[in-house]
Amino acid sequence: MKKVIIIIVAIVFITCTLSGQSNDSIQKYPDFQKRELQALRQLWNKSDNAAGMGFSNVNTGSLTSLQKYYSNGDHHRVQEGSANNGLTFSTERYDRFSEKVYVRGSFAFNMNTEEDRAWSDVVNTYNSNPYIYGSSVRGNYESQNFDLNLKVFSVRQSGLNYGLTIDYHVADISRQRDPRSRTYVLDYSIIPSLTYTLDNHNSIGINLNYRFDKEKMPGLTTVQTDPNLKYYTFSGLENAIGRIGGFRAFSRQFIGDNAGGALQYNYKNNSINWLVSFGMDASWQETLGDKKQTPGSFNSFNYNLLSNLLIKKNSYLHNFLLNVNIKDAGADEHRQNLISTRDTLTGITTENWVTIYTYKNRFVSLTSDIILKWDLYSLQKNSDSYNWKVGVNAGYSTFSNIYYLPKSEYSAGKLVAGLSGAYVITAKKQRKLLFEGSFNSGINTGAELNLASQTEIAENILIPDLEFHKRNTAELFGSVKYTFPLQFIKNANLSGYARIYGGNLFAGSANWSNFGFAVGILTL
Repeated sequence: MKKVIIIIVAIVFITCTLSGQSNDSIQKYPDFQKRELQALRQLWNKSDNAAGMGFSNVNTGSLTSLQKYYSNGDHHRVQEGSANNGLTFSTERYDRFSEKVYVRGSFAFNMNTEEDRAWSDVVNTYNSNPYIYGSSVRGNYESQNFDLNLKVFSVRQSGLNYGLTIDYHVADISRQRDPRSRTYVLDYSIIPSLTYTLDNHNSIGINLNYRFDKEKMPGLTTVQTDPNLKYYTFSGLENAIGRIGGFRAFSRQFIGDNAGGALQYNYKNNSINWLVSFGMDASWQETLGDKKQTPGSFNSFNYNLLSNLLIKKNSYLHNFLLNVNIKDAGADEHRQNLISTRDTLTGITTENWVTIYTYKNRFVSLTSDIILKWDLYSLQKNSDSYNWKVGVNAGYSTFSNIYYLPKSEYSAGKLVAGLSGAYVITAKKQRKLLFEGSFNSGINTGAELNLASQTEIAENILIPDLEFHKRNTAELFGSVKYTFPLQFIKNANLSGYARIYGGNLFAGSANWSNFGFAVGILTL
């Protein structure tokens, strides 16, 4: 990893030096702020409807970046690590497939090391399937994530537009300490969509979606033999079973299907562009072990409301964004017996788990997230770039987890408000120095934990997590970004950037800090 960092720094230094030594040219190079504003004006990209992206296209080109980051601190939940150290490569391109068909493709690869994590060997630990598993021994987790996204959409002035979105995600997560788990993740979705233009100002849209996800841990291994090593299987809140040697012959997988859709309405004139989208989907997830063993299933209904409004007035551009997500979920618990059947002819004995009773909605989870943002851009004369921007944001998030018979409940809420801004410090000869900063505060609106019994899980996980949710927070963040034309490459329309950033979240006596740097290239 140190060699990678040295190579990146060397590339940035050489690039900046060569571009600085090159003679000035009247050649026009791609501008990062211009692409940012084009992506902002493409309102439909924030929805699942790819067909609407044809109403406001982004210029053909690719944005590629490489980012190194590090974060650490003691303000985190118990089932999270105390530090993250990783590298991310990403690329995104808009292009024309034919005269009437355009495409947008993106790819991202992330390598991350999460340090000192325990009590969870799964990807989604919170407000999700309660039948998770893990060890109380803290260790490092190495992960690799691949994300591929493709959007294809037609471009027409009137009538119907068609679109298709394909998402594909795979991941590999491995624990580096006994008991050693390795989890494989597969997640893909297909989203066909269309829009219909009613008149010069009004359009409507619809999309359907299907998603399949699978998370599989085939088994655990150990390097050293510890006779007292426990492995835990959870069933909701403080309810869990820790078995000495429980990792032996243990395997589990989550297999889920998700189906739904969304409706959109878009109003557009010379100064206003407004998109409203409402979507709903349902998911069904099975939890499977060996020989059809299953502790239960997890089902959810998910609702989303999006309002994205752009208003251009004189040399200013206003962006008002409202995003609401609600998930209403529940888990059924199965009681099973292991049935052995012997074939009298062959003498072979087969074993299968058979469900004898199901507790409906024994675990219930309700989560909601509301985000409201307003950003103001001071545009330049050609409206392709901006001199500065300021923003105000507010949000509210809450969750409630209930386990029945006996009843236990855990809930918390937080109100968030903040300010953000960006300012172009200098802009000469197609070189820009940009500063970005933000301040966000989080206020606890209530955190309660009522348990039916005091268990090892309550003492080691839930009670410390309650203190996490009770803390009020304040976060400061800042970054400096330098963009420049790559003039040493003859007749090439290339621009590069280098960015450093850092921030800290204060939560009483605890904190969480993050910093990193990134380099990238924008091409036409």
